[in-house]
Amino acid sequence: MVSHTDYNAWLVREKVKYLQFFPKDVTSVLDVGCGRGEFLYLLKERGFEAEGCDIDDILLEKSARFAPVKKVSASELSQAYPENSFDLVTCLHTLEHTLHPYTTLQELKTVTRKYILLAVPNARYIAHDERATHLYSWNGDTLKNLIESAGLKLLKLQQDRTNMFPNILRLTPVINRLLLKAFTGPNELVALCSK
Repeated sequence: MVSHTDYNAWLVREKVKYLQFFPKDVTSVLDVGCGRGEFLYLLKERGFEAEGCDIDDILLEKSARFAPVKKVSASELSQAYPENSFDLVTCLHTLEHTLHPYTTLQELKTVTRKYILLAVPNARYIAHDERATHLYSWNGDTLKNLIESAGLKLLKLQQDRTNMFPNILRLTPVINRLLLKAFTGPNELVALCSK
């Protein structure tokens, strides 16, 4: 797995948007590639039973403040968690860093009872500095093909404009959205899937 990690960033506001994709019947969540723990923090704050996993010891130490975490690769989830352990498994900007995305999807599918939420950069609008650390990229059609080839049902696919420059572009949300709309295309794909 290849990473581009800023150990000191704290980007909670950028993670809130993923909560809108949660089906109403979700109570337990595994955040694969939990990083610094921003999403775990949001999940716990909102009353979800949450756990996380990552492969980076420094990130695991940071995220352990918010929920139980394990040092586990995304391609080895079934060795660390029983089958059908969580209502929802999230994999937010992690899949593009894995050596075998199809195998990773199979692992996500094994440990979820119901749903998987993916977020990946849109290949058409990937930031130049991310190309060195992303092993794979997808557009809407190719992500849909990968999801379906893994035996998952695509419930929702949204193309989103997200702030590709969070450490530079720290303006009001309205100005951020206007600038992103004017100068970029939909640079993030978010997919909700079910077994």
